[in-house]
Amino acid sequence: MQEKIIELPRSRRKSVFDRGVPIFAARLSFLVSILIAGFTIFLGWLEGSLFYKANGLIALTDIVNSAVLLTAVAHSEREPDTFFNYGYGKYESFAIFVSSSLITIVTIYTIYEAIISFGGGFVPIGNYFYLIIFSFFSFFLMWQMHKILMSYWRRFQLPILRYDAELWKFDAYIELGVILNLTFCVLLDKLNLPQEARFLDSISALVFVAFAMRIPVKFGKKSIDQLLDRTLPEQFHYDILSVIAENFRFLCEFRNIYARQSGKDIFVEIDIVLPYDFTLEEAYEIEKQIVSKIKEMYPTSIPRVYVTPCSRDCIYDGGDKCPVRKWKKERGVQS
Repeated sequence: MQEKIIELPRSRRKSVFDRGVPIFAARLSFLVSILIAGFTIFLGWLEGSLFYKANGLIALTDIVNSAVLLTAVAHSEREPDTFFNYGYGKYESFAIFVSSSLITIVTIYTIYEAIISFGGGFVPIGNYFYLIIFSFFSFFLMWQMHKILMSYWRRFQLPILRYDAELWKFDAYIELGVILNLTFCVLLDKLNLPQEARFLDSISALVFVAFAMRIPVKFGKKSIDQLLDRTLPEQFHYDILSVIAENFRFLCEFRNIYARQSGKDIFVEIDIVLPYDFTLEEAYEIEKQIVSKIKEMYPTSIPRVYVTPCSRDCIYDGGDKCPVRKWKKERGVQS
C-alpha cells in the first residue's frame, strides 16, 4: 500500500490590502492620519484660519502615533523564534518625545502668528464653508477609524489597537469642538463682525495649543529619561553594597554590580558566587533576601541576582571554616 504524503500549503506573501490581518487596520490608521493632517493644514493656510492651521499641525502627532502603531503591530506578526520583540517601551517613549517636540514648535508658531494677527492689519478669514465641510468629513473618518480599530481589537486582542481606537475617539470629540468654534465664527461673520470672528479664531488657536501643551509638560521629560539611560549616583551604589555586606556571610564571593536608570525604573544586576553544592531552594532564599532589601530601599528598582557556583578551589575547601558552610550548620543543615 502506497504511503499517502500530506503536502503542506505553501506560504504566500500577504497583500497590503489583506483585511484578515491586524496590520491592515494599522496601515489604514496611518494613511487616514496623513490625509486629515495634510488637508487640514492646507485649508487652514488657504482660508487664513490660524485655529485651523494649528489644528492641522497638531494632527501631525497623530501621524507619529500611527507610525508607532504600525511598527508595533508589524512586530507582533513576526515569528517568535526568529524575532525577539524587545524594547517596545522605547518606541512609545520616542513617539511621545517626537509628539511633544512637534506640539512645542506648533505652540511657538501659533503664539507668533497670534501676536501678528492682534498687532497687524485686519485680514478677514476666507470661506468658512470649506472648513466646516472638511471638519464634518474629518469627524466622520475619525469615528469610522475608531469603530474599525475596535472591531480589529475584538478580533485579534491586541491592546495597542484599542489604544489607537481611543485616540481616534478623542480626536473625533476635539473635531466637534472645532466645528462648534467655526460655527460661532460664521455667526459673527453673518452679523457683520468679521474682526471679532478673526479675534475668536486667534484666541481659540491659543487655547487649543495651550490644551495640547499638557503632553510635553506632563510626559516630555519622562520620555527623554526613558530614551536616555542615566547613570546612578554614588550613594545608590553604597546602598546596594550595604545590602551585600549584610548578606556577605551567605556568599562565597561578591563580584560586580551593574546599575542604570531608565525613566522611573532602576535596573540592578548583581553577580555573586555560592557553594557548588547549594540547592536551588538555598540559592533562591539568599537571592530573595537581597532582592527584597533592595526593593524596600528603592521601590521602583528591578533587581536581578546572577549566581555562579564556586570552583571548589578556595582556601576553605574540605574544611569547616567556610563561612557559608558554617552558616548552613547554624541553620541545622547537613553539609
